[in-house]
Amino acid sequence: PEGLGIKGIFGAMFPGLMFFMLFFLDHNVSSILTQLPKYNLEKPSAYHWDFFVLGITFLPCGFLGLPPGNGLIPQAQLHTRSLCTREYKEIHGVKREVYTYCEEQRYSGLCQAALMFVALSLMTVISWIP
Repeated sequence: PEGLGIKGIFGAMFPGLMFFMLFFLDHNVSSILTQLPKYNLEKPSAYHWDFFVLGITFLPCGFLGLPPGNGLIPQAQLHTRSLCTREYKEIHGVKREVYTYCEEQRYSGLCQAALMFVALSLMTVISWIP
């Protein structure tokens, strides 16, 4: 018989579920860390749209046998920190980093996705690199 069969399908469900849970937990923890009150974000819920788009693309990728996209760069705490303006203030005798403004933009995520598209489009050319 051709194909996986019932045992193969049910055998693939366990690693698939584990992979899904890894994505779910990883993205939720990262989202919570990037939306901390210390960053003074005006629109912290904007990161939820990234999860929505990622969720929409996750299912078709699974059905088509493609690797799912990872939208973690916009939700990375280092990414949010790099977009913030910081000052160092002395609070209770301790010098602390205080975030005064955070540039909330969508360009870096868009640029990352565009670069991934370019890289995937040029896989033949990239394969020529020794």
